[in-house]
Order: sequence, then structure tokens, then C-alpha cells
Amino acid sequence: MFNNSYSPENSISIQAFISHIPGIMLNLFPIVVLMSVILSLVNTLRTPANKFFAAFFTLITASIIYYAGYTGLYLLDKHSNPENIVKVNHLYTGKLNPLSNSKVYLNKIESNILAIEISENSSESAFRILKNAAFNPENNILTSEKKEAVLIEPENPFFSEIFTPPDLFKNLINDLSIFNTAIRNIFEKSRYLFILTILSQIAFAIGCWTIIKLSKWPFLNGLLAIAVIRLFPAYYKLSYSELTQKAIGFLQTSNASDLAPVAVLVTAALLLFLWDILYIKNKNLVRSND
Repeated sequence: MFNNSYSPENSISIQAFISHIPGIMLNLFPIVVLMSVILSLVNTLRTPANKFFAAFFTLITASIIYYAGYTGLYLLDKHSNPENIVKVNHLYTGKLNPLSNSKVYLNKIESNILAIEISENSSESAFRILKNAAFNPENNILTSEKKEAVLIEPENPFFSEIFTPPDLFKNLINDLSIFNTAIRNIFEKSRYLFILTILSQIAFAIGCWTIIKLSKWPFLNGLLAIAVIRLFPAYYKLSYSELTQKAIGFLQTSNASDLAPVAVLVTAALLLFLWDILYIKNKNLVRSND
């Protein structure tokens, strides 16, 4: 609906969009599972008496859902054959399009375009015809067979910004892309390595409850939960950075780059769980002394 409202020419049909749904869900699934685990801990680990059982039950259940769900979505995405999405443009065909310094008529936008430009700059020819032209959406230049060029700048300078996410979301999308690529590569490389990766991620997500409950205020705890979720894909970006890969280069194994994040997450989860036990123990001792 957003695309059809702001783009004269539809960049994707309903059928093509449906073919992209498995891939979209596959990319969202891992981070959504981890997000669900972190947010569900507000209730499951509230009572100290059932903390170990709740953590173990959450680890097993979430891991099964993660593995089965990802496997199913991966198979759906593999057989969906999604169509390419055409870059959104601001051009109408068969009509005059107002540009920044001129108006241009296009009979089509694919290839062998017939274009008529009406310039609003008095120093140039007010009217010219471009035959067999080609439009490059990357740099918004229309070039004729005689190498005549027209810069197709929209009359509204903010048109392209409508489809450009803010920098905050650009960084998040970039981190999630690296995170999803790493998960997909691990899944395709080895199922056992994938299971270890799942267990380490879920274990760390459960251990993050220690961080989330540092505050007595629920709103602040919610902000801490969001921060943990946001930093998780950023951690994977750091894990697969060039500097990190050089640091673990001494490990003579082909899976070193994938096992290193697993080892770090498991260690962090154990430390967080140990911290939680000691924190509660000291807290109970203080209450008994009072």
C-alpha cells in the first residue's frame, strides 16, 4: 500500500510480494525468537524458587522452536524463487512529469524510450526529442542514442528520502543483515554447529535477565531489555569483523569463526547466571540479618 501510494509505477505485484514473504520471515525469525525469550523472562523467572527449572524449560522449548521454525522457513524460502523488486521511481508514463528544471514526457521506462523534454531554462533549447533512450535508475539519468542526457531529478527534492530509513535504522538493518547471514551460513554448513549456535544464543538471552532486572522500575527494565535486543546483532557484527577474524586466526579449525561467538555467549551466560545466584544469595543474607 505504501509503495502504490508514493510510486506511479508499481515496483512489485502482490504475487511477487508473496514470494518474498518466506525470506522476510526467515530474516526476522531468529531475532524475534530471542526477543520473545528476553521479554518472556519477566514472568517466568520472577520467582526465585523455580528459576532453574524455568530457565532450563525456556532453553529447551525456545531452542526447539528456533530450530524447527528456521528449518521450515529456510526450505520455504529456498523453493519460493522470489522475483526482483524494481527500484521505486517517481515517473509516470504517458504523461508530462514535472522535474526540477524541466518537464519530460516518457512513453515507457524499460528500454528504447521516446522522451520529450520541455526545458524551463531560457538559456537552453526549450524543446527536444530523445529517441531510443535508456533510463538508469541508479543515477537518475536518461540517455538517448545520440548520447544526449537528461537528469531526472524529481520536482519534490524529498521524494527519495521517503524510502530512505533514518541512520539509526540503517545501522540496525546493517547489523541484522550480518547476523542473518552468519546464521544462514552456519545452518548450511553444519546442523550440529547450528544447534550449538542456537543453544548459546538462547542461553545468553536467558542470562540477560540478570541485566534486565538490575532496576526496580519496570519502565527502565523495559529499556534495558530493548538495549540487550539491539546490542545482540551488533555483537555478531563485531564477532565477524576483520579484526576479530585476525585475532582468532591462531585456531587451526575451519569453524573457528563460528565457534568463537558460541564460546563467548556460553561463557557470558554462565557468568550472568552465577552473578544472579550470588546476587540473590547476598540479598537474602542481608534480609535475614535485618
